Amino acid sequence: MFDKSGGGITNFKVTAWRWRRSARLISMPEKIIAESKIRHLELDPPLRIPAGTPIHSVLHEMRKQKQSMALVCRGDDCVGIFTERDFLNKILGLAVNHSAPVDEFMSANPKTLTPEDTLGKAIVLMHDNGFRNIPLIDEKDGKCAGLLRIKNIIDFLAEIYPEEVLNVPPRPERFTAPDGA
Repeated sequence: MFDKSGGGITNFKVTAWRWRRSARLISMPEKIIAESKIRHLELDPPLRIPAGTPIHSVLHEMRKQKQSMALVCRGDDCVGIFTERDFLNKILGLAVNHSAPVDEFMSANPKTLTPEDTLGKAIVLMHDNGFRNIPLIDEKDGKCAGLLRIKNIIDFLAEIYPEEVLNVPPRPERFTAPDGA
């Protein structure tokens, strides 16, 4: 899909360890997030569906592959994204022809990023627009290069801040008094 070498960095966990280590040295974790490239993440390949596919086939494939979204492609070009939100807001409970093409229900011309964009830029785009998924486009040829999911961002943050993530109780409000002797 895209080069994960990143100047010798080939493993996400090693990369996160290096960033954590450098963050402690320079004590600026925000800089790490702002400057880290999307290409350093290990991303799962997205479900790709050809434009014009009937919506019932898209839903069947999403269920089969346990995916919450699908990139709608025309050749190698990403022309839209169909998510569980689109299903809930545009299909569920409505009299819809399930043979209609996915194009009628997808979010067309989605905002995209490239693997060379930073995680900081991705976080801002996701936050400002309420996105949980952002298609990635190869900057050289404009073709679909993958998908950045909110889960990838959360995994990255958990690697950078392991103490904070692992030491937070699941429901802090439930722990009002110390337990035990």
